[in-house]
Amino acid sequence: MKKLFIFIILMSCGKIFSQEESLSKSEKVHKIYDTPHLKEMYSFRQKFSEVFDMDKVNGKGTVKSEVTFIVTSEGKITNIKTTGTNVSMNNETERAINEMNKFELIPKKLNGKPIDSTYRLPVEITFVKD
Repeated sequence: MKKLFIFIILMSCGKIFSQEESLSKSEKVHKIYDTPHLKEMYSFRQKFSEVFDMDKVNGKGTVKSEVTFIVTSEGKITNIKTTGTNVSMNNETERAINEMNKFELIPKKLNGKPIDSTYRLPVEITFVKD
């Protein structure tokens, strides 16, 4: 029931991935794209909800966290950053995203070549009394 509850919360998030661009410095400006496909977003959120352990989060009422990360052209997750006021929520969100590296992630492609993509995933849990 708890996993279904968190899955519903994740599915109801209106704005799952951000629309901002990140730039890295090198001889050429290397653009990190953030244009995920709907099918891949659903698959990622579904896997995330399976990996996320709500029992490791302590809190009352509504607890929020936001994680940003990069999926590299090799399909690995890097540069994981979590924000939120609940430390246990931030830690579990970061752990779950790190755990996602065990799945085969397909990087975005531009002109047929794999590219780095940045993602933003807001996570919200509402604790209710039984």
